[in-house]
Amino acid sequence: MTDTQTHTPAKLTSPFSADAWAAFWAAPHRDRILEGDLLSEDVVGYWQGEPTPVRGLEAYTARIAELLDTIPDLRLRLVDSATVDTDTPGEQLVYLHYVGTGTAPEGPIAIRGLDRVRTRDGRVVENVIRYDHVDPDSI
Repeated sequence: MTDTQTHTPAKLTSPFSADAWAAFWAAPHRDRILEGDLLSEDVVGYWQGEPTPVRGLEAYTARIAELLDTIPDLRLRLVDSATVDTDTPGEQLVYLHYVGTGTAPEGPIAIRGLDRVRTRDGRVVENVIRYDHVDPDSI
């Protein structure tokens, strides 16, 4: 028998923000991915280099967990951010400029990235993730 669980979002206590993103990535852990109910059930993630987007809460959180399993010491530091309202009521775009370091199976990595996060009523509905590998001494 297959045991299935569904995630029912609790009442949102605080909307997604650059500060919430920074707090998670300063000390990420797979047990904290769903903390705060900041992700919508139908969230879509566009990871750089992936041919198709990741669709749905389960697939999106699994992708983050896989990343943390592969690079357990990954840390991302927010450099700056901007949040703008869209023409759709309750929708915002949050732009996140960050740098990160960690140890991949091949060895140390450093990245400089820019995510564009679309939120609706405070929950993430879409994330476009773009980054470049950089010299660790440059960050």
